[in-house]
Amino acid sequence: MNTISADVVEATWKEMAAMSAAAVPRLTSRMAKQQPFVQAYLLAVGERDFNPDEAQLLHYFGMVVWRIFDLSGQAVAQVTGDELDRAEESNLKMLEYLEGEASADFANTVRGLVGGYNQAEVLGYVVEALMEEPEPDCDIRPESLGGMFIHLKTVIDCLDQSR
Repeated sequence: MNTISADVVEATWKEMAAMSAAAVPRLTSRMAKQQPFVQAYLLAVGERDFNPDEAQLLHYFGMVVWRIFDLSGQAVAQVTGDELDRAEESNLKMLEYLEGEASADFANTVRGLVGGYNQAEVLGYVVEALMEEPEPDCDIRPESLGGMFIHLKTVIDCLDQSR
């Protein structure tokens, strides 16, 4: 898939941020029809790995990622459960590798990962969004951010590779 531009990423993020609460169910339904395994994956890992606020945030960011691909103007095939499993396994192995890196090597490795990533703008959105200060009444634990990143990167990897 061609790289998605920063303009598409930013426009999609703004669209989603401005969306009314009434429009969310329709968009959720559309995502479930286009990418049922992605939707199920986000809901399942959210329930399994995170508290309710974190699960809701993970699903929202996952919807933004899906919408970015949806609005990219490129054909995106339906992702399968097997593809998600393989991508998640690969990302977990990458995380294990990164945990073993010395701090200087870690920074260089992460820069190389993001710099050479086909959907760097989409991944950059995820990193930026995860690093934002949560709403005061929202229980987002700092230790959950890494897991959320891995799951969202898994979704990006699969959407990017689908044809």
